[in-house]
Amino acid sequence: MKKRMTQAQFQQIRRWVLRNGRPLEWARWQAMFEGGSQNQAAEVLSGYQNADGGFGWGLEPDCMNPQSSPYQTGSALALAEALQLDAHDPLYQGAFAYLGQESTAYRDGWPFTIQSNDAYPHAPWMGYDPKLNDAESFGLNLGLARQILTHDCDDRTLRAKAEAIVAKAFKQLFTQEDFGEMGVDAFCGWLPQLDFLPATAYTQDQIRERILTLIEKRVERDPAQWQEYKPRPSYFVRSRNDAAYPRLKDRVEAELDYLIDTCPEDGVWEIPWNWAGLYPEAFRVARTQWKGWKAIENIAFLMAFDRIEPAVQKGNHTDE
Repeated sequence: MKKRMTQAQFQQIRRWVLRNGRPLEWARWQAMFEGGSQNQAAEVLSGYQNADGGFGWGLEPDCMNPQSSPYQTGSALALAEALQLDAHDPLYQGAFAYLGQESTAYRDGWPFTIQSNDAYPHAPWMGYDPKLNDAESFGLNLGLARQILTHDCDDRTLRAKAEAIVAKAFKQLFTQEDFGEMGVDAFCGWLPQLDFLPATAYTQDQIRERILTLIEKRVERDPAQWQEYKPRPSYFVRSRNDAAYPRLKDRVEAELDYLIDTCPEDGVWEIPWNWAGLYPEAFRVARTQWKGWKAIENIAFLMAFDRIEPAVQKGNHTDE
């Protein structure tokens, strides 16, 4: 019999998020797990959106810069997608307007880091670094391009830019192995949306097989390593319907067991990274915010595989 998180564990995580999470995390929790309003979650998320349409304000807690950045905007679009917001939501249109501005461009795409990050508390990898931009902008750009091409973006210039990014990336898919920290994750995001791809020299079956092969090479299979910052199976598989699930099934099940076994009795899971001593006070805040963020991701993962005991119904009430 497969392990399942007890309802008592689930409820203590819920209470932790309610006590310690930002309004954003609580709105996400309600929308994803309790039938809460998607519109309310979208409204809270839009609080991190600036007048230029981009996102900042420490949305993704590793950088506290209030100014808009492509990276934070990509994080916002990923959250909107997870919340299944309507493709016509103004949040998307504002983000696309920001990404279409010439001032946000970096070479043929957008930069991973921006100079104004240095004026605010941030993780070491979020400080402005042109070399880091060269290494990590690939995955960011491929992810942003997917959002542009799979949502209601009517900016023809921006769509053309996104199509060029995707065409180049999928050509490189078959000619290189190293795509930076975020590259394979970005390719994985395309697996359920290959119909949106611009024309390429490769068939969808060839593209799918190549991406799955890269995922198999990248994923960390050893549970002993999962307490470190390593790409776990859940980075690439979120449900049984995901393309990588058949190849990673045993490791997915192992990670589900791992999450149940390592859940603290009176809190939520620890994050497997730190800021290497930079901005210690700010990191304490970011760490708490991240723990709420990751708790939601872990609960969603467990729920997708029916690994949480159902609440016991007593009469017309739920026993919590």
